[in-house]
Amino acid sequence: MKIKQEVFKGFFTGVISAVIGVVICTFILSIVKGKGVETTFLMFKAEGHLWMLLALGAIANLIVFFLFLKRDLDYRARGVLLATMLVAFTAYAFYFL
Repeated sequence: MKIKQEVFKGFFTGVISAVIGVVICTFILSIVKGKGVETTFLMFKAEGHLWMLLALGAIANLIVFFLFLKRDLDYRARGVLLATMLVAFTAYAFYFL
């Protein structure tokens, strides 16, 4: 039971990390393009490039994954890996739909 809780904590951390990564990437791209954050997000959505933001946001999971491995929290790292796979499949679905 403890293992499942650790994997779930890692999964939850990975999802939150990916969301924060998407927000940070949107913020950085809005500064580069000289537009607002909401305008930039809606522009990516209208052009059908939302998958790019998801893929860039998942880079934040890389940091969390290696942080968990360094602290010997292997089961939480597995959860982050599962969350990254979920983000990858979601980005894949957005790319082809």
